[in-house]
Amino acid sequence: MQSEFTQVPLDCLRYGLVWESAATLYEALELQADDHALIITSAGCNVLNALLAGPRRVTAIDLNPVQNELLQLKVHAVRHHPPAVLRGLLGLAGPAGVAQAAAALLPTLPPARRQAWAVRLAQHPRGLLLAGRLESYVTAFLPTLPAVLQAKLAHLLRFEGVGAQAAFFDEELATTDFPARFIQYFDQANLSRGRDPRLFRYAAATGGQVFYERLRAQLSQQLARDNFFFRFFFFGPENLPESILPPCYQAAHHARLRAHLPRLRVRTGEAVTFLLSAAGPPVSKASLSNIFEYVSAAEFGRASRALGQRPGPLRAVFWNLLQAQAPRPTAGVPLLAGISAGLSAREACFYFGGVRVLAFAGAPTGALRPARSGPPPAAFTFSAPAL
Repeated sequence: MQSEFTQVPLDCLRYGLVWESAATLYEALELQADDHALIITSAGCNVLNALLAGPRRVTAIDLNPVQNELLQLKVHAVRHHPPAVLRGLLGLAGPAGVAQAAAALLPTLPPARRQAWAVRLAQHPRGLLLAGRLESYVTAFLPTLPAVLQAKLAHLLRFEGVGAQAAFFDEELATTDFPARFIQYFDQANLSRGRDPRLFRYAAATGGQVFYERLRAQLSQQLARDNFFFRFFFFGPENLPESILPPCYQAAHHARLRAHLPRLRVRTGEAVTFLLSAAGPPVSKASLSNIFEYVSAAEFGRASRALGQRPGPLRAVFWNLLQAQAPRPTAGVPLLAGISAGLSAREACFYFGGVRVLAFAGAPTGALRPARSGPPPAAFTFSAPAL
């Protein structure tokens, strides 16, 4: 697939957090014990969340090998350390927790990886969730606000009903210069601080105004205090209730996650290309993050039609950001419109423009040349999920 992501440097950590919610992932894919799930790695959160659901196999894939390295570090922490170490590394317990976790983890890493991660953790003393380029940019917004606006944003976490919460926002924040500050900070000209500007080639709208309207709409539908992404977006990783963390980072799920780690495989490569390769037919479910944000509508159509011709059924979910791919079912784009609309309305991260669930029936058995046996194509590199 011709994606703009192939045109940007893949030598840094672009994401420290997966912004697509696990609740949407679970409902969209309905993972079962006999599924083989392909999950875009990104920061690894939804790879680990998928493992928790118990499918037979999870394959993590990313064009950026640094993102896979981050996942493998988390896997190492889960496999060899108690929950507090992973929590500390993420930054959930503050800088002191990061330092304590690093002191416990680094000596257990292979020497070849120990120094590199020692440097990265020293560069990001507030934790891995803030180590990505996007997260560094997003969470730097709050300090740009006057103290009075910061206090009003924090007050949104006190409400027990969305009606009162929305009214407070409209009366105490929408009437100030908060909208202008938010729109300017997250407009496309500045958004490139968090994402490479080449990734906006196909965007139909600039970010600031769109993101502000989405934020305002969500505050009339969901409680901010219970929304992990709202709280992280504005206030960072500290002081987050355990119950609203992504499932894979909750201590109660640590043992189950550790038990399922042998089911994980990690690959470096492009997801659609992998699905269409000889290694792809066993995959029955796929979470494709927002990779179609970075291709043209024509390229999305070609990719969708090709996926419909692969052997076997495939259920896939992806998220739109500023480009409305698959607005309706069309030939070659088997959109589950009702499910997609429902998930879009409930998606926890306010800045996404919609969730799309596709259900490909697949080509009849024997209609295509059978997938060859043997190793995966040279376009993909494999790494074991352990350090």
